[in-house]
Amino acid sequence: MDAYDSEQLMLTRRGPRGDVDVKRWLRSLPDEESLAFIMACLAFKGHYGQEMRAFDLANSCIRRPAHALAILRLGLVNPDAGSIKYWLAFAIAKLGGKKVLREVHALLESDPTTADKALYWLPRLLPESDSNAWKLLRAIHQEAKERGAIREPIMSSDAEGKVLFSPIYGSTPPADESH
Repeated sequence: MDAYDSEQLMLTRRGPRGDVDVKRWLRSLPDEESLAFIMACLAFKGHYGQEMRAFDLANSCIRRPAHALAILRLGLVNPDAGSIKYWLAFAIAKLGGKKVLREVHALLESDPTTADKALYWLPRLLPESDSNAWKLLRAIHQEAKERGAIREPIMSSDAEGKVLFSPIYGSTPPADESH
């Protein structure tokens, strides 16, 4: 099979069959080489669609949990508030919610801003059926609040109590014990 250049791939538009040939090629490579190629694609700074394309390749071709963890850790280095959700969603699908939550918990001490961003998105990403992950999320969220890692919502109200600005950071997971 032909080899691909990660930068050239990210810059090239693909037809309706997408990256089927690239995925086939990646799956034929040893795991370490496949990971290196996908990491290069994820590190490519381009448009939104290119990052999603790299995650599509990762979802299809990353087989080892250690590699999925390496990708998550890459995504947790100075993430922006919006795209961190894609890194978290990928990792939850590959590793499970509890492993991802343990990584986020480890960030409370070293990088509380990233932990805050992750805690904002995690309630929307964790499967409702994973009650153990939800319990762990509530505990981490509480600890983050106590440490001051979660910024208060930026909002104000008018005289009638209508919200004038929505929160950017600091989502609170539901207290519902059904999760």
